[in-house]
Order: sequence, then structure tokens, then C-alpha cells
Amino acid sequence: MKQKKPGPPNGQKLSDVKRNPVGERIFKARKARGLTQTELGNKIGFSKRMIAHYESHIGIPSIDILQKIADGLNVTVSYLLGESTQKKIDNNIKPVYRRHLEILQRLPLKEQKTIIEMVEGFEFKNRTKQK
Repeated sequence: MKQKKPGPPNGQKLSDVKRNPVGERIFKARKARGLTQTELGNKIGFSKRMIAHYESHIGIPSIDILQKIADGLNVTVSYLLGESTQKKIDNNIKPVYRRHLEILQRLPLKEQKTIIEMVEGFEFKNRTKQK
């Protein structure tokens, strides 16, 4: 009998697979940073298969593994565990920008998206001017 390859059930996309809350946060944080499973794995010394496992596994990884994943995604372990909605903010960011990021995080999601779209629009406009 032919063995089925691991992955989502037929007709489902990987992004539609039901994950545990920790796996979902790992998945979303990785996607938000534009990283593939392979890229995240390379960054923290794990294989693509292990990252896929941690994103979709029923259980929760050990605290040591969660810390490595959190560091690779630049978030806190508390965020991955769902204890906090506060993601880690890079210390290299100027204080005025850090304050703006903190304000942005407190806004309703709809307003956050609007502001992000505006910033990306300005970035695109400036990038196309430079060409």
C-alpha cells in the first residue's frame, strides 16, 4: 500500500490546517516576518521538518525549544504561549519609533492595518521614485 506524504488533508492549503494555539502563533509570527520554515530553521539550527512539526503538533515544545523559536522570530516566549500580546520590540530602534510602535500596538486592529497600509504606500512611492 502506498504511504501518504505528510501534509494537509487533500483539498486543504497548509495555511488552513487547524493548529494548536502555540503552533498558530509560531506560524503567524513566521509569516509576518516573511520567513519560510526552512529560513527560520536555518536561523535557529532546526530542520524545516521540525519547524513544520512545532507549527502543527498537538503538544507544546519544551521551554528551551520555545526560547530558540522566539529568538529566531524576535518575539517573547510569553507571546508564543499566549500569555501576552506584546511582541518583542528590537532594542536597536530609536526611542521615538519604539514609542510609536507601542502606540500602534494599542490601537484597534482595523486602525493598525490602515496605518501599516499607509506606511507601505509611502515606502512603495519612494522606492519607485528612486528607480
